Amino acid sequence: MRTPDQNPRLVSPELKPRTVSGESLYAALSDLSQLLLNSLDPVVLYEAVIEVLERRIGARLVMIGEVDRASGWFRRIAPAHVPLGMEDIYPEQLPFAVAQPSFWHGTPQLEADIAHTSGMEMFRQAFMRHGITSSIAVPVLTFGEVHAGLVIRSSDVDFFSPAMIELLQQAAANIGLGLEAHQQRMLLLKSVQHEARQRRALRLLSEMIKVVSHAREEPLLLIEACHVARHIGDYSLAWIGLIQGAAEPILRWQVRDGSIDGDEVASESLAVVDGYVNDVALLAMQTGEPQVWYPSLTDLNEFSSGDEAMHLRALLALPLRADEMVIGAFVIGTVDIEAFTAIEIQVFSEMAIELGLSIQIQRARAARLNAERDLRFNLQHFRTILSHQHSGILVISEEGRVKFANEAFCKLYGFEMTPAELENQPSSMIFSRLTDAYKDPDKEFLRLNEILLRGEVVRDEEVLMRDGRTLLRDFTPIYIDGVRCGRIWNQRDVTSQKMHEASVHRLAFYDVVTGLPNRRLLFDLLEKTRVSAVKDHSLLAIGVLDLDRFKSVNDTIGHGGGDQVLVEASSRILGILRKADVLARFGGDEFALIISGLDSNEQLDVISRCILQVLRVPFQYMGEQLHLSASIGWTVFPLDPSDAEGLVRHADLAMYAAKQEGKDRGALYEPAMELEQLRLQAMRERIAQALVQSRLRLLFQPIVYIDGLPGLHGVAGMEALIRLHDDELGLIEPANFTHALDDPQLARPIGRFVLNEAFKQCQEWLQYGVSIPVSVNISTRHLLHPGFFSDIDVALDAYPRVMDVGFGIEITETGPTMDHAQATLVIEECRRRGIRVGLDDFGTGSASLSHIQRLDIEHIKLDQSFVRGILSDDRNMAIAAGVITTARMLAKSVIAEGVESLEEGDVLASLGCHQLQGFSISRPMTGEAVPQWVTGWIPPPSWSHLASERQLLVDGRQVNV
Repeated sequence: MRTPDQNPRLVSPELKPRTVSGESLYAALSDLSQLLLNSLDPVVLYEAVIEVLERRIGARLVMIGEVDRASGWFRRIAPAHVPLGMEDIYPEQLPFAVAQPSFWHGTPQLEADIAHTSGMEMFRQAFMRHGITSSIAVPVLTFGEVHAGLVIRSSDVDFFSPAMIELLQQAAANIGLGLEAHQQRMLLLKSVQHEARQRRALRLLSEMIKVVSHAREEPLLLIEACHVARHIGDYSLAWIGLIQGAAEPILRWQVRDGSIDGDEVASESLAVVDGYVNDVALLAMQTGEPQVWYPSLTDLNEFSSGDEAMHLRALLALPLRADEMVIGAFVIGTVDIEAFTAIEIQVFSEMAIELGLSIQIQRARAARLNAERDLRFNLQHFRTILSHQHSGILVISEEGRVKFANEAFCKLYGFEMTPAELENQPSSMIFSRLTDAYKDPDKEFLRLNEILLRGEVVRDEEVLMRDGRTLLRDFTPIYIDGVRCGRIWNQRDVTSQKMHEASVHRLAFYDVVTGLPNRRLLFDLLEKTRVSAVKDHSLLAIGVLDLDRFKSVNDTIGHGGGDQVLVEASSRILGILRKADVLARFGGDEFALIISGLDSNEQLDVISRCILQVLRVPFQYMGEQLHLSASIGWTVFPLDPSDAEGLVRHADLAMYAAKQEGKDRGALYEPAMELEQLRLQAMRERIAQALVQSRLRLLFQPIVYIDGLPGLHGVAGMEALIRLHDDELGLIEPANFTHALDDPQLARPIGRFVLNEAFKQCQEWLQYGVSIPVSVNISTRHLLHPGFFSDIDVALDAYPRVMDVGFGIEITETGPTMDHAQATLVIEECRRRGIRVGLDDFGTGSASLSHIQRLDIEHIKLDQSFVRGILSDDRNMAIAAGVITTARMLAKSVIAEGVESLEEGDVLASLGCHQLQGFSISRPMTGEAVPQWVTGWIPPPSWSHLASERQLLVDGRQVNV
């Protein structure tokens, strides 16, 4: 067929008609008859008819259109290609309205004068533009109905002569005959093809049955199934996808075209979701029914990849089932758009059923083989594990035969037979050997029979052996499908474990040194006795006992000797207590007591005094006598309704109250003690915040010579006194927070603050020409801290001129019991560095003479409690005289603090004390006020004779020099 470019007639049409001879009409009829013999496709036939009419009879502007009754239009079929500029007279479609009713009955429709014909208005302008004046439309009938129309246009109505119209009718009849013949041939061809498809489908079913009958493995089954579809059925595509995953199922290609897809599986997997309804495989799986799909190219791009798939014109997807569940899909594709008739679908459905059943069989077979393999493995694994167990394993069948025994079992009971020799032996022989090895054979024989009869599960049952060993045994029945078929006996030697547990239990609940219950066990016992006290309506006393000054015992005889003293002390206390009472050691030198069954507090008082009395008896150690005392705190339940922890805490508070009252005594808990403890804790927190917020202050109080001169030469030094600044209360004296100064967390930070502030002020005085040494109070805890000298060095690095006048430290004699050995080393280092060391508050502590005997201090401060009553109390006078005399004999100077009157100063001077400090001289002042006070200092007149004597002494020394 020629294209428009090859047909000059269409490009430049000659509309003027020519005279048609009879020969031309005959030749045209002959050519048209010849076309019928060739059985052409309708489109090709139309083009050929147009070519004959144009060539033989000179027809121009010929067009053939087919009837589309669904849309109500004539659609142009030929010519297929229209030259440019001619589209208006070769429309793609025409409405049925342009045809007259007679046209639908087979009569040609001749329009001799288009310009004046009604119904042709829509074409009139186009026809006039091309010079067309007349046209004819000849109906083409097939099987008695109008199938198409042959249209010819002309500029001369005479062109459509009766002979021409008859020729055109004959041409239309020939076209109709040709179309009918072509349709008959196509129906015959389809019938043949349909029969061929049926035979092919049956052959495929036969081959598929052979495949599923001989398949041994699922992968090979799938490959062979696709191979049969591709090569026996001659289909273009065979594809099998199976569902994988349970939580989020995924359909993955397993086999395609007879080969396993490897790398493509992951990239070409499709999620099983309802949205993929256009995917034929998923649709078949969702509906459970075969699905035929005739995809467009766009659908094919989404469904598959590869060049072959792009040519598919029909797809059949069949769901695959196994165990009544859809497990995947079998998809067949072909280029034949007529494929997959009802019979084909039925045959392929049978194939899918057979394939699904075979997959089910293969999976069941694979599962059985895996189960058998796992069973063999598990049995061997079971025997291997049990054979290497350290515990003795024995497996007995329900028939009373040994099915398994391991080496450990034979060794445990001394069997000379090997485990292999024990197998299949009667269990009665085994049991007789077992019972003979037990410590109580008769009892264990009855117990074994009881276990066998009941078939009970036994766990960790302890049994004693004749040779002293301890065994733990387990008995576990073996059930298969609910039927008991044997039992496993597991027995292990736990002798060492039991001994270790006893040791661990003793370490966990008893003190190593004294053998007494420890804190943990005490609380357990206390809980039990509390319950008994409630039930018996009796009183229960809880005590905390602390040995006074026990650290000095350790310092004297060492920790080994101290442990022996603790053992002796606990033994003495236990001698006082009843068997029902409890003595526990909390650690160090602290003990706890539980006294139950009391009727009154008076009974408790008697017990407390007896304990204190027995501890006052001197302890003997390596020929040396050691004197001890104790402080005991008590609380009584249910008068004190606290829980166990609260009772012990209250007794501890009472014990500290006893120590504060002078030690070597007992004290009963009162609620005010806890309030005081809370107050002290609040004050500690307040001091800690004051350090951070810079609310600590230093005041300075002068120390003067009673025989001193006016001004600088009469001032011995300044003592730095710490105060807490409060916005409402002003400056708070340390008597309110003394306990915080030696707190483990606060002692060193406070000490560093005092050193830095005092050194800073001393260096500022030097700038005013006032050269006065300063002394600072250092807590015992800070003094003995490893970083003490580092703190001094840091302060001196910041204020180096302080060493030009020197400084001193004063340690509190009333602080915690001091480690004299360590304190001696610290004080020696202080003296080596030129730091003066004094003992503050002398006479108020529990070891005053011990301190001045062991520690190389320079001076002592006579506590103000002895100074204040020196004029009215002869005892205070005697104590002061004794302290001053003792100090002078030991070559130590004495400073009297708290001197509030001149008369007290005169008396102290007469006793030999020549340095005074107190309100009669000056109240504590700020650092800024010190220089002015020093220059204005004038001793009282009553001291003038002492000053004159000292002046003469000074002058005499200057003359000698």
